[in-house]
Amino acid sequence: MDFWIKFLSYINLAGAIHALIQSMLLFFIRRGNRRANKIMAFFLLALAIGMANGIISLLGLYEIWPALSILMGSVILTYGPLFYLYIRAMTDKDHRWTPFDVLHGVPFLLGMLVYGAYLRLPGDGSALSGFIGFAVRSPWLIVTILSTLQTVVYVASVIRLLWAHSERIKATYSTIDRINLGWLRRRLVVYAAIWAVGLAMVAAVRFESRAIGLVGQIVSFLIALNTFMTGYLAMLQPEIFFGPFEARPARRYERSSLTPENAALHKTRLLELMEREKSFLDPEITLPKLAQALEIPVAHLSRVINDLFGRNFYEFINHYRVEDAKRRLAMPDAGREKLITVALDCGFNSVATFNRVFKELAGRTPSEYRKNPTVP
Repeated sequence: MDFWIKFLSYINLAGAIHALIQSMLLFFIRRGNRRANKIMAFFLLALAIGMANGIISLLGLYEIWPALSILMGSVILTYGPLFYLYIRAMTDKDHRWTPFDVLHGVPFLLGMLVYGAYLRLPGDGSALSGFIGFAVRSPWLIVTILSTLQTVVYVASVIRLLWAHSERIKATYSTIDRINLGWLRRRLVVYAAIWAVGLAMVAAVRFESRAIGLVGQIVSFLIALNTFMTGYLAMLQPEIFFGPFEARPARRYERSSLTPENAALHKTRLLELMEREKSFLDPEITLPKLAQALEIPVAHLSRVINDLFGRNFYEFINHYRVEDAKRRLAMPDAGREKLITVALDCGFNSVATFNRVFKELAGRTPSEYRKNPTVP
């Protein structure tokens, strides 16, 4: 066991240095979403501190500076809040800080409080009774409980943020394959699974101190690996994670100057444009591009599509694409055409997207529709 504790401690030290370098780069970088970059910088700094726990223990620094345990024992309680705030900053750039945001730091402060009290506790602390006595005598258990609760709450909160963000994406983009956040949801599931496995291992070793040390090193390594993978995957989607979106509609059309008469006029012009120019055939068509073609404000076009057609932009454009595909698949010689040809000609950028969107809107796959297009 000693070998594995030392081995993982050195591996985690390398990861801590990696996280520290990334943290410094993100903190001073001036491009992209600077607020989100700084939050991620703090998250990586906290991760680096947590990963250094093993090497600090091996070097005997806790015996030299016992107060180190106050920070090292509590830093894990910053992971969930910082990651949540990072995702919120990336997916809702209009969000403003409020005094309630400081509540995200309360668990971390509680962790430091119980560890600080533990260090100052005289004797075995038996003079303290009840929950306070338990917390002060066993701060590591309190931190474990708090971090577990945090994992559940923040994973659910981030998933809710991603769902809302997905709806906003569909209000602007017609093709979302390169900017979907399904991969991030999977990383959250992995993060939750790491915690679950870690807790199961702690229970299996019956809280034996050396075994817990090994489990801590394993969990730190896996969390770091998952975090670094999340960062590198984010780089593959610069439209979402680096730099602003294209101009998007104002929040719920506040104080919109769009009158019912203008809305009806815009609707007529939009339908004419879709029939004449077939803008839906452009796989990169977006709400701002279509608004520019119509020479109307983006917010006005978004309101027309939402209110007068009962769809978001994604559904509106893909409805036209699917109807065009239906027309082609129903032709007598449709069997000679490959689905990839139909997909690309109708504005889709891949067969996979074509199959998924067609089934969403038509209730059947393109292959099934081509076999019997007369079935409703």
